[in-house]
Amino acid sequence: MQTLQAQIDLERIIGRAADRAMHGAGRRSSMRIDEKSAGQFASTADFDIETFIRADLSEHFQGDAIIGEEQGGGLGVEDTGWAIDPIDGTTNFILGLPVWGISIGFVAHGESQLGAIVLPESQLMISALRGHCVRVNGASANLRQRVPHVKMIALGENDFEPGPETDARAQTIRDAGFAVVKHRCAVFSLVHSALGGLGGYIENGCGLWDIAAADVICREAGMVVESRQIADGRYFIDARWPLPQSL
Repeated sequence: MQTLQAQIDLERIIGRAADRAMHGAGRRSSMRIDEKSAGQFASTADFDIETFIRADLSEHFQGDAIIGEEQGGGLGVEDTGWAIDPIDGTTNFILGLPVWGISIGFVAHGESQLGAIVLPESQLMISALRGHCVRVNGASANLRQRVPHVKMIALGENDFEPGPETDARAQTIRDAGFAVVKHRCAVFSLVHSALGGLGGYIENGCGLWDIAAADVICREAGMVVESRQIADGRYFIDARWPLPQSL
C-alpha cells in the first residue's frame, strides 16, 4: 500500500530527474535523435532520464515492476508497478519548446494509485495519492475550489489513431462550443487541466506511461476521468471538469 511518505519520496525522485533533464536540455544540439515512427521521436535524453528514474525507483521501492516508454517492460492490467514517461513531448523538447514533462505513476490492478508529474521549464510539480489531496510543488492544494467554467479542451494525437478520426473528434468538441488546443504533450495538458486552466483532455491511443500518474492526479483534483485499455499497450483517456454543458 502506498503512503504519504511514498508520495514524498516520489516527488524527490522526479525532482532529481527534472534537474537532470534540464541539464540535458542545454545540450540539445549534440544529442542523438531517433524517429521511432512518423512524427514520434526519442532522444538520448529520453533514455538517460528513464535509466536514472529506474535506478532511483529500484532503490526506494525494491521489487516493484517497472515499464518505461523507451526501455519497455511488462505491466498488464492486473499487474502492479511503475509506469515511466521520461520525457513526454519529446518533439517539443528537442525543438527547444517548453511544453514537455516527466511522469511517474504507480498502478495496482488497473488503477492508478500514486503519481507525480513535473514540468521542468515551468518549475511546476504536481503529485497525488489515491484518497488524499493533491500536492503542488510539495504543498497540499485543494484544487476542487478552483474549478473555472473554461470552455477549452486539449486534445492529444498519436500514431495509433488516424488523423481524420482525431480531427473529427476535435470538430465535435468545437460544435459543442469549446475551443480545442493541441500541445503535443499529454502530461502538460493533463497537469493544466488538473490545475483548472483547461476544461479537460482527451486522447485515444496513448501509452500507459502517459496517463499512469495523471489519472490519479486528475481524479484527486476533482475531475471526472474515464480511462481504459483499448488495445495492447494503448489507452484511452477522457478527463474533464464537470461543466454545465457536456460534450
